[in-house]
Amino acid sequence: MILYRRRECVIAVPTVDIAKAVVEIGTCSRSDTDKFQKFKLTPLKAKSVNAPLIKECLANIECHVTDYIEKHNIFILDAVHAWTDADRKERRTIHAVGDGTFITDGRKINYRKLMLSKLPPGV
Repeated sequence: MILYRRRECVIAVPTVDIAKAVVEIGTCSRSDTDKFQKFKLTPLKAKSVNAPLIKECLANIECHVTDYIEKHNIFILDAVHAWTDADRKERRTIHAVGDGTFITDGRKINYRKLMLSKLPPGV
């Protein structure tokens, strides 16, 4: 687990205009795909962590891992810096429902077909 080893991360907050790319990014492996190159994302240098910020996102939160609860596979993060793009026109964020669909401003966006291979049986 890379997060467990590195003890730091960036939480990027995407908007509805890149929702399809977000799903596609989540369904490919970092080990065989340069996600920044494939999805035309721009990495930016973070202030306190080695992970890059993502320019195309509305906000980015730099975090340090402060604890890990192995029984439940939960990471406890401490946010150390937060960045927002005040000039960004699209500000509607997306929220995963958990079954391949997303909500934005009360609307459901359905990318379930793209995620079928990653969903557990019965979902």
